[in-house]
Parts: sequence; C-alpha cells; structure tokens
Amino acid sequence: MRLSSLVPTISSNLVAALETRGIRTEADLLYKASAFEIYKLLPAKTVTLQELIDCIEIVAGVSAASGFSGTQLYHAEEATRSKDADFRSGHVDLDSFLKGLNGQVIEISGDRSSGKSTLALNLVLRSIAFSDTSAVWIDTTGEFSAVKASTILAQAKIPDSVLERIQVSFAFDIGMAQEVLQELYQLNDLSLRFIVLDCITLLLGPLLSSVSAHGHAIMTEFMQQLRTFSLNSGVTIMVINNTASKGPGTSERKPALGPSFVSMTDTTLWLQVHQDSDQGAFLHSIQVLKSCSKVGSSPPAG
Repeated sequence: MRLSSLVPTISSNLVAALETRGIRTEADLLYKASAFEIYKLLPAKTVTLQELIDCIEIVAGVSAASGFSGTQLYHAEEATRSKDADFRSGHVDLDSFLKGLNGQVIEISGDRSSGKSTLALNLVLRSIAFSDTSAVWIDTTGEFSAVKASTILAQAKIPDSVLERIQVSFAFDIGMAQEVLQELYQLNDLSLRFIVLDCITLLLGPLLSSVSAHGHAIMTEFMQQLRTFSLNSGVTIMVINNTASKGPGTSERKPALGPSFVSMTDTTLWLQVHQDSDQGAFLHSIQVLKSCSKVGSSPPAG
C-alpha cells in the first residue's frame, strides 16, 4: 500500500519527504529501518520524532489484518473446501498431471512463446466455468486479451458470461500489486478461486541488485504475502515468470529472479516448445521442476 493513499490521514508533507528517501509503501515505513533511523534521514524540522512515531502507529493500524468472527471463519473454511476441485484444462492427461496442485502458489516459467499465459488463462476459464467461483488477473504488461479469452471459451463451447467473473487489475510496479492484494484481502470474497500474476518478473526483476539486499527483501516479503493469502483462503495463485540464461557458453534457460526464488513458491511448472524434425510441427511440453506435493514428471507432449 502506497503511503500517498493514506493522505490526509497522515501528512502529505511527511509522505513527500519520506518518498524522497525511498520510503513509499507501508512495508518501507514499517520494516526498512527504525523510527529513529528514518527520522535522521528526513530534512530538518519536517516532523518531530514523536510525530513520526505516531504516523508509524497509524500506518501499522491501517495496514493490519482485521479480525474475523467464528462464523466468518467457518464460512471461509467451507468456501475453501469448495475450491478443492482439481484443474480443468480440456486435456485429460494434463488434468491428471496437474491433479493436487490447487490451493498453492504455482510458478509457471519456460521458453518464450511456450504458452505460459495461455496455459494459465485456459486453466482459469475452464475451471471457474463449472463452479460458482471467480478469478483475478493481475496484469503487469497491459497485454491481457479479452478477445483471446473469448476465443478459448468459444472453442470449449462455454458461454462468454464466464468473463464476468474475471477481474483484471493492472499493476506496473510492486506497490500497485501490493495494493491489489490488500484490496482482495479486505474484500474477503469467498468465491475467489484463482489469482494470476502475469508476469511477476517485471515487478521483481528491476528491484534485484548484486550490491544491495533491499530488493531481495521486498521480493521475499511479497512472495510471503502471496503464500499467506493462498494458505488462508485456499486460492490458487499462479505467477508467470520469464527465463534467464544458465550461464555463458550455453543456450539453456532457467526460471528468472535468481536461485532463492525457487523456494518462494510451492510448485514450478516448466514449459517448452519442440519442433518435430519430421513433420515440422511444434510440440508443447510441461514439466514439474519442483513441487511440495508432486514428484517431477511430464505428461505426454501435445
């Protein structure tokens, strides 16, 4: 959540001063440094130390998780159970391959044009079509295509009305993505079954640096927010990740965002495109690189 969204609850002058020091979100203010350290960073006479402490307490209160009654928790648990149905992709072998992966944070990575976003869109559309559930698509590129979604539904002979249960939200930086998550948490929509973040590389990649751990800390915190959201709600979260080179002298690729990102999701699916040397056709394959609930394997390519 951006601090600027809390004006006038907190002073606009203070927010402006904090932003010049790289403190733009509630996470920056609450976890980046102590109140005294932040106070020393601010221009003289911006606020008193006590006023800064009061501001931090206000931000902590606003961003804290709200409480739930026993009845709300019961209904939430019932809703979670209703989301336990497995994925529907329209392909029997693929459905069997993905069985048991719902209710997790799933990384989808792989070759360029291997169908990462298309796979996620197919799974979301076909899965919510047969249940009274919904999905949120967090678009970091501005490339979500309602036409493509409509085509998938038409091919599956599913009514276009399913699109009414998909909310598309734009997030072009990590702060915007955190705001979307915060809104979803506060909304507590029991029908929500899927969140897709396409693609996460554009949000986290620019933050990572070999000379500073700050970007890595932001990535760790954000991924923990996703896992906590999924764990508490039963929502399946799919994050689309680009690739990076395995190193000099090789054309092989690996999921982007560094080795530590591997442990920040529950499952990593790897997509590849192969060209049949005889027929010239392109074959798509999917593999589990790692999973907390499946042994790595691949279904038949298709």
